[in-house]
Amino acid sequence: MRPPAEAIASLGLVVGAIALLIFVGVEGALVYAVWRYRSSRVEVARRFDRNTRLEIAWTAAPAIILAVVFALTLGTLSEISFASAAPGLRIEATAHQWWWEFRYSGVTTANEMHVPVGTVVELELRSEDVIHSFWVPELGGKTDMIPGTINTLRLVARRAGTYQGQCAEFCGVEHAWMRIRVVAESPDDFARWLATQGQPAASAGGDGERVFLSEVCVSCHVIRGTTAHGTAGPDLTHVGGRATIGAGVLASDVASMRAWLSDPQRYKPGSLMPRVPLSDTELDVLASYLVGLK
Repeated sequence: MRPPAEAIASLGLVVGAIALLIFVGVEGALVYAVWRYRSSRVEVARRFDRNTRLEIAWTAAPAIILAVVFALTLGTLSEISFASAAPGLRIEATAHQWWWEFRYSGVTTANEMHVPVGTVVELELRSEDVIHSFWVPELGGKTDMIPGTINTLRLVARRAGTYQGQCAEFCGVEHAWMRIRVVAESPDDFARWLATQGQPAASAGGDGERVFLSEVCVSCHVIRGTTAHGTAGPDLTHVGGRATIGAGVLASDVASMRAWLSDPQRYKPGSLMPRVPLSDTELDVLASYLVGLK
């Protein structure tokens, strides 16, 4: 079975070829008619009331072409939906303004979704606020995420690698920075990643954890293994193991994390992440602490 992006591209080529043939045929007939019946060759224009054969032809031909395109489209939709394959993994994907939450069995992470290669993954798509849309072009079609409704999407990664996606429904001022990152890895690597994600934070505490737990951070975020149990923002238990910060707005390193913590509205205006008044020392230890949460 082909990857969805390849199946959709093949359908596009076929439909494009059909459209090109129609264009060439219509324009060719038009040019021929203009040349053949130009005023220098025909003194009196021919008049006729009806042509039954012609009318049947120009009605039947488009109907047949549309029927063929419809059948090809149905076949492609069936292929990319993986309707005949039982899902090997289910993930609950929830869209927020402007970040993603992914829930596996007993594990919650944010913005970066991991999947095993060659496994049919079924996503339960939800939204916590406005209409969003989940779209990773190389893995599957675009599916809307509507408040109060659960939509499903099946996808398969045929090869290991990182696939980039994006919210594809305008959802507010930071719509452009609502990126999706899908990491496809071997089943063994995925199993190890999932086991790691299920563990509490590996940090042994220190000044960074003290700053985190003493500030407003705990009202919105959870770090399993600590007293932070907020649910309004992303789960930060293993935030240092993700490639980006803020759903793609910054790379995940100590300098970027410090910049984000010092003024999140500079990098993502309108987000619910407030600016917390911290000293330079507190910013340094807190950034190091969070990036160390692998």
